[in-house]
Amino acid sequence: MPWCPKCKTEYQEGFTVCSDCKIDLVEELPEETNFIPFFQADNKMIADKLVKYFNYSELKTELQYDETNQVYIISVPAKKEKQAKKLYQAFYFVERERLANSKLTHSSTTSSDENNGSDNDEIGVDISDDNNEADDSTNTVPDDMVAESSPLPYEEASASSLDEFAYDAEIPEADDTGMDDNQSSSSYVMKADQYKDLAGTVWVFLFFGIAGLIFVILNLVGILSLFKGWIPNLVLGALFLFFLYIAISTQKKAKSVQAEIEAEEKLTEEINSWLEQNLNESFIQSLRDENISDELNYIKLTDTVKEMLINEFGSQNLAYLDRLIEEFYNKTYDTPEK
Repeated sequence: MPWCPKCKTEYQEGFTVCSDCKIDLVEELPEETNFIPFFQADNKMIADKLVKYFNYSELKTELQYDETNQVYIISVPAKKEKQAKKLYQAFYFVERERLANSKLTHSSTTSSDENNGSDNDEIGVDISDDNNEADDSTNTVPDDMVAESSPLPYEEASASSLDEFAYDAEIPEADDTGMDDNQSSSSYVMKADQYKDLAGTVWVFLFFGIAGLIFVILNLVGILSLFKGWIPNLVLGALFLFFLYIAISTQKKAKSVQAEIEAEEKLTEEINSWLEQNLNESFIQSLRDENISDELNYIKLTDTVKEMLINEFGSQNLAYLDRLIEEFYNKTYDTPEK
């Protein structure tokens, strides 16, 4: 029997179009996806990163914020839970390796500082023990700070809970310098595009605000008689004045964004030039790990390049860097390695 995929109505044989929804009927209704809670994290950066990896691996996910517990919850299809566990294990090992590498780099920097200190002692530079202790405390990253960014298992999951899959990962908290918590690489809009959207909004509200006020005035003087009495005209007048207020405030914001376009375009050119010089095939292969999937190799590459860009150009919006890296990679190498 044919079914309507929208209203779920069953029809007799011979019908091909739903009389209510006006869409083609199908032989079988698509199976509804049942999502179950899989993972929770206090930090949205971590949750977004895992969602991005799941989506890259073609695993559908839902990200919701639990206001009661103040955590971000990632849900996956119930039938894909095993796949989600395998993907998370791979994700965890890459993040753990990244954390270990960052600690190793930090240790190398600390030992280098100590060597420089001993050389200074030999040439007669007096450095007090208190200063040395202060330097050590400054350069040491406490383990509890890393633990604070570690995601926790979602303990209230229904039948398919994650008791057998504990999350003991030490996932470092991403640098959120210059980036709003709700932003991601797919949501970042360049300043030039922002200005176009704002300018369009200005003209829309300006047009309807002025046209509406003219309509109210004509109605008040008696040329038009669509509304009688002061109350309807007063309400409409206030509404159209509010439209003008939106147009003026949006225009101010548009001017502010317009002033930033040139600087962003210049920075974008410099970053793209840097990517052309440094993000080559040999560099990509030097970071590639044959023991992990292509998707994780791509995430590892983008994270490394972002850190290098921050070192080169200073603190930047991470969503902005994500977009530039992704666009350059797709343009140069077609698509991320799969």
